[in-house]
Amino acid sequence: MTATTSKRKKYVREMKPTWWKKLDFYKLYIAREATAIPTLWFCLVLLYGVISLGNLESFANFISFLKNPIVIILNIITLGAMLLNTVTYYVMTPKVLNIIVKSERINPKIITTALWAVTGFISLVILVFMYV
Repeated sequence: MTATTSKRKKYVREMKPTWWKKLDFYKLYIAREATAIPTLWFCLVLLYGVISLGNLESFANFISFLKNPIVIILNIITLGAMLLNTVTYYVMTPKVLNIIVKSERINPKIITTALWAVTGFISLVILVFMYV
């Protein structure tokens, strides 16, 4: 058996490198996907901290590493990226989650408010335990 080939040229749709700049939806999509880079940074810093827990001297080096101005700036950028991820996740969740009570769909604002309330509560609990 031989494959038949066409003499016509195959159509390939042009994809410019700036395709994502056309719509705000695409820009937000790219920004959300780009948060993987700060997430990788945070994971590496966390791994370094966990590994350094085994030795008092290496833990002191880890603390001095965290005090470096460049590391502080990178951690602030990471915090901003995680906040973007959280906001988009909390906005998306009610659209994906389909909870029906008594033949009616729950208002999406209730789900979003509940997610923010749980986040706020857990953040307050962590802050209280940090300073107690």
